[in-house]
Amino acid sequence: MASANDLPKYLKLKNTIIERINRGVYKPGDKLPTENELASEFDISRHTVRKAMDILLNEGLVSRKAGLGTFLNKSSKKETKLIGFISLNVHDYIFSDIFNGIETVLHDKGYQILLSSSQSDQEREKTILEELLKKNVDGLIIEPAHSAISYPNIGILERFVNSEIPVVILDSKFDNKNFHYVGLDDVNGGYLATKALIDLGHKNIAMIYSKVHLPLIDRFKGYKKALEEEGLPIYLDHVKECSHTELEDVTEFENQLKNAVTEIMGCTNPPSAIFCVNDQFAVRVKSILEKMGYQVPADVSLIGYDDSNLVKLDNISISSVAHPKELAGEKAARIILDCINNQSSAFKEDIIFTPKVILRDSVK
Repeated sequence: MASANDLPKYLKLKNTIIERINRGVYKPGDKLPTENELASEFDISRHTVRKAMDILLNEGLVSRKAGLGTFLNKSSKKETKLIGFISLNVHDYIFSDIFNGIETVLHDKGYQILLSSSQSDQEREKTILEELLKKNVDGLIIEPAHSAISYPNIGILERFVNSEIPVVILDSKFDNKNFHYVGLDDVNGGYLATKALIDLGHKNIAMIYSKVHLPLIDRFKGYKKALEEEGLPIYLDHVKECSHTELEDVTEFENQLKNAVTEIMGCTNPPSAIFCVNDQFAVRVKSILEKMGYQVPADVSLIGYDDSNLVKLDNISISSVAHPKELAGEKAARIILDCINNQSSAFKEDIIFTPKVILRDSVK
């Protein structure tokens, strides 16, 4: 596959202009630089510029006005009955419940869901978003990939809004008033999970988390808040971060988890309980502990997050914080429908659910 440096100059220019549109440098209705200005800026011929602009014209992104120049098109939105849904992973975990909620609402109204998975990859997500823009979907529901790591796709999401396509963000709340949001109060969720362990008498509580998604960082903030409120120390040896997710590299993810558990249990003051940032972590941590000779909860109490089907399997029964999965999907779909019907176009809606801890056999 050819690299960006191997592309013809007119394609490089076309891609640069699209990147500027994605970043909001050019907004709908704006006049684009002239052929002479672009030729001078990129040190290319006017013929090369014209080839790039012709592609953008054929793709419907720009229009030429005789004697005035080239302009970025405003929305000419026509209903397609298509709704885009981009999930981090469509195969397991809590996805199916969220999708069921979305599908239940939209199917009855005659909408088709275009389902995609970013696999927690921002470049893959970007490609999917661009394809959905071309399909002129009526709405977008998205779980952003790596939302806590310099999220670069904000500009593309804003292109949807500029094209009168409502966007609902699931779980990751951006400091941006252009998007609707549906999620859980994750700071409070992390707080309640930790407080539940404290109330059971645990004073040395470890946490294993990740910084790749905003909700996971919020859950860690809640963990810290609960310990600080009770005057309990936060030991560095008890806090471990995994930089990978299982969607990116399962082997590396499991190795990092194994190392985290080994270091936590091998420190001079091992914890009596471990709070895992989600159920995927918790299930694996339980297995690692048992292989090391520890029993849950006799030796170590364990609590996860999301209350997924993973923690309800036979012989697992792990405590967790409930995520309103199907209801969240329903709410996201209803926001989209309200926007399409112009019932909520004047404001952006935030729906934040209150978390609830569900205690099972993994804690004592």
